[in-house]
Amino acid sequence: MNTNTNSTTESFAQKFKEVFLGDDLDGFMKIVAKDAVWTFMATGEKFCGAEEIRKSAEKAMAGRIHTKDLHMEFTNTFCSEDQICVEYLHRALTPEKGTITGSPPAGTEIAVPICLTMHIKDGKLDRMNEYLDMGTLSGTTKHLFS
Repeated sequence: MNTNTNSTTESFAQKFKEVFLGDDLDGFMKIVAKDAVWTFMATGEKFCGAEEIRKSAEKAMAGRIHTKDLHMEFTNTFCSEDQICVEYLHRALTPEKGTITGSPPAGTEIAVPICLTMHIKDGKLDRMNEYLDMGTLSGTTKHLFS
């Protein structure tokens, strides 16, 4: 049985925002369920369990550089009883030794819109789907209506 209410889900969303935007991996892992699943929808990759999620998060964090002006910004957050949806703009520089397949050359400024959908159970993140256009990351996105 899920024991969440809208107020607890909103509190969770605030905590998620703090640790996520603060690049606080240890704080993030404290709110992830042991058996959580993170699915990267652009490729279908699934990271199952806290250990795999930590490893993929470490790789993602090593694959970008944040500065005072280039960082993640939440643009929208929606909550229900057990669901959270976050839209954010991820701005960063690519590092000298990229860790993400298909990343642009080192020093490239990226600005990628991303959407996360999350399911919360008993105060922990137990499922997260991450949506982004890989073409935006690699610079190969085509415009459909221009």
